[in-house]
Amino acid sequence: MSLAAHMLAHCALVAVLAPLVVLARPVNRVLELFSPARRERTLRWLASRPIALLTSPPVAWSSFVATQLAFHVTGLYDSALDDPLVDAVAHVLYVSTALLFWEVAIGSAPLPRRLTGLGPALYLLLAMPVVDLSAAWLMANGEAGAGAAMVAGMMPLGVAAALSAWRFARAEEARAGLEGTT
Repeated sequence: MSLAAHMLAHCALVAVLAPLVVLARPVNRVLELFSPARRERTLRWLASRPIALLTSPPVAWSSFVATQLAFHVTGLYDSALDDPLVDAVAHVLYVSTALLFWEVAIGSAPLPRRLTGLGPALYLLLAMPVVDLSAAWLMANGEAGAGAAMVAGMMPLGVAAALSAWRFARAEEARAGLEGTT
């Protein structure tokens, strides 16, 4: 598989599959299967300080972008090509940090903190240029196709940011009584 195809596959994993999983609300679905007592215990755990820290926007955002940068700008990518264990760890980190990142952006699970207003759009928009540093690095190092694939593959972040901003604007219009006046 070419490096460009590999980068596109990584992007599909973190920018398409992860948000689709979060939108499916897996935590909520599992909670529905629990007994009331177990559901209550799990909800208390989800509201705990360690989970609140892990799902805070700065931690989730930093984890996501740091993983992207670490595996594409450092020698970790080459290590992952040579060592199946490093490759497996890389993919677990890609998926777990992407799920965390998108959960904070979308907010489908019953977690203590939510981004509100334009927060989700800004959260997503701010990740784009940082992740694009990986693509620029690849291009600067002779992997133009891989860099271009990464830029294209991360476009869902921009689409999600635009949709989030549009949703906010529509809610503000409705709150101000302006809905349907244009």
